[in-house]
Amino acid sequence: MKEMGAFDYLIGAATVFPWAVVIWKAYKPKKGWQEVIGILFALVFGWLSTDLILRLHPILWPETDFSPKKKVSLLTQTAHLAFIQAGITEETFKIFFIMVLSFVLGYDRKTKEFSPSVVLFGGFVAMGFSFVENTHYIFREPEEKKLNLFIARTIHSSNIHLLINLCFSMFLLKSNLKQDVGAKRLIVIFGFVLAVLQHGVVDFLLIPGATIGLWISTALFVGIWVWVVTDWRIYVIEKNRQSITNLPSEVPVI
Repeated sequence: MKEMGAFDYLIGAATVFPWAVVIWKAYKPKKGWQEVIGILFALVFGWLSTDLILRLHPILWPETDFSPKKKVSLLTQTAHLAFIQAGITEETFKIFFIMVLSFVLGYDRKTKEFSPSVVLFGGFVAMGFSFVENTHYIFREPEEKKLNLFIARTIHSSNIHLLINLCFSMFLLKSNLKQDVGAKRLIVIFGFVLAVLQHGVVDFLLIPGATIGLWISTALFVGIWVWVVTDWRIYVIEKNRQSITNLPSEVPVI
């Protein structure tokens, strides 16, 4: 059986590269190497989360029986795949690594606040995950269908993974507005639950392959894009602008 090579991984990388450029340009890093190091770790953690899921999947779901004898409806099968095997499993791994990076590289222990850089960590963990996932899917597809799947994975799959994790990262920044530790935790937990629901709903609409599901899911993540862009202006651009404004006078602002 043919094994994946460098060219296959290059194709997978191409499915996330446009989104990486968008996030990097939108963030406009000001600290340089700190963000670069965080992004590299995020990509590795995204890759690792996909690899762990692929290895653990047979253990977590060893005998998911959807045979005709069980009389399990198509609705039940789709819901299980979308919300349990995809939504909960994938978002748990991705968000775990986002939290690790955010606390290590994006958390101020004096003020107990997350830095805007957590959106970079969230976005690039998602892209590391999508890179590996897309590579596997495209590699397994017949040659005559690879181009169509490449376009679909670039526009839809990479996009929705990115949006879901950007949305979660925004909830980390929103937790800065709360003083009570319990309230902060509640906001983060809500962000996780929302990520699972977003992932589950989109997959639930896309798995059957119906055109109406494709259009509804597209409308859904267009709405999430609007939400994320609005929050980005408030919690990332404005916060970065304030931090530049508050720099000591001897530090030149470029």
